[in-house]
Amino acid sequence: MLLLLAGATTGPALACTPPLAGRPAATLQSERYVLAFRPNPAAVAVDSRFALEIAICARDGRTLPDYVMVDAHMPDHRHGMNYRPVLTATGHGTYRAEGFLFHMPGKWELTFELRHGGQSDRLAHALMIE
Repeated sequence: MLLLLAGATTGPALACTPPLAGRPAATLQSERYVLAFRPNPAAVAVDSRFALEIAICARDGRTLPDYVMVDAHMPDHRHGMNYRPVLTATGHGTYRAEGFLFHMPGKWELTFELRHGGQSDRLAHALMIE
């Protein structure tokens, strides 16, 4: 399993472009995948439900993951959300995850797990919620 703690990246360094049109998105990369995501609504606030729009592309002609999972937790407090998000595939490499709610302010971490062929990549993105 590969774990990457990543921030937003942009520009031509991406080996593939995740199919997520519209307003800007955060981008995370692993050896096998590039993942773009953005919250909907754009401003995430304490005690307000939101969804994530997610797009994944496979690098170097590899296959898209056959399993995708997303969740959130507070690493400093060692707990997650009180709700489990529901992930729905919306097209080739695109997903919508609904049911996120950050019930307290502080540092939250979104974690994405991508699996294919017995291999697993984990990507993470930190958010400060006030």
